[in-house]
Amino acid sequence: METLEDIRKHYQLTGRDEENLKVLEELLSPLSGLLADEFYDYLAQDPYSAAYFKTPEAIRKRKETIVSWFQDLLAGRYDLAYLNRLRRIGQVHVRIGLKGHYFMAAMNFVRGFCIRNLGQAEIGEERKVELQETLNKVIDLNLDVITSAYREAELKKVFISYRAESLLIQWSERLMHGLNLLLMLGLLVMSLGVVSLLVQDIYQAFDSDLQHGVIKALGSLLILWMMIELLHTQVDVLRGGKFHVRVFLELALVAFIRKLFVASVEGKDPVSFGVLLGATLSLGIILYLLARRET
Repeated sequence: METLEDIRKHYQLTGRDEENLKVLEELLSPLSGLLADEFYDYLAQDPYSAAYFKTPEAIRKRKETIVSWFQDLLAGRYDLAYLNRLRRIGQVHVRIGLKGHYFMAAMNFVRGFCIRNLGQAEIGEERKVELQETLNKVIDLNLDVITSAYREAELKKVFISYRAESLLIQWSERLMHGLNLLLMLGLLVMSLGVVSLLVQDIYQAFDSDLQHGVIKALGSLLILWMMIELLHTQVDVLRGGKFHVRVFLELALVAFIRKLFVASVEGKDPVSFGVLLGATLSLGIILYLLARRET
């Protein structure tokens, strides 16, 4: 945060403002108790702010706090101790969970109270305008320091949670990346297994039953083709692409088609063949509906 000298300089507090503060203190300081009462009545109108003052002791302390702050505001002793008191006010409001909007509205109430009572003072209108300008300066200065401290405390609170969440997300992403690499390795091993199965089917086709071997080889070829699609999909995922469930459904469909090829040659019983055919049709319908949804 900025130093007290910088803040005073930015709000252009001059010697004339210090003289005006003495007049404001004389006019408004005797009304501190009235301000505390009206301020509490104002807070009690809203259920949210009223919830912070459920006991007479809490009400009494709040009124004492308002009186003390208001008198310090008018006293004009804006030193480092005063600056630290303002900062603690902002930090306390974050700790108790009070929304910043309500604090802004409350300060606006205080400003309105001062201007209203200043207007009733028996002094010239030009003097009232001058005093009001000084009043706005010091209230804005207070609001600036308190809200800055409020924002810093709030960000610190959020930052701790943010770091924990970021760390968890970072480790989760690393774990998912490791699992994806493991999946890629598994797909490579399975692809080699499918290649060996294809070679075995081709060998069987030329060694014994050509018809049986060709049909099995065709099924293995379809599975190898789908394994290549799976590898392409997994590479895209590792590069940041989206995961597509459709590819796995297509692989399952190809596997059932291969089983149908083999079952038609081996002469499976009608019940088993019907189950395979029903499962294949079901997967085909699911893939059709999924393709329509994607388009």
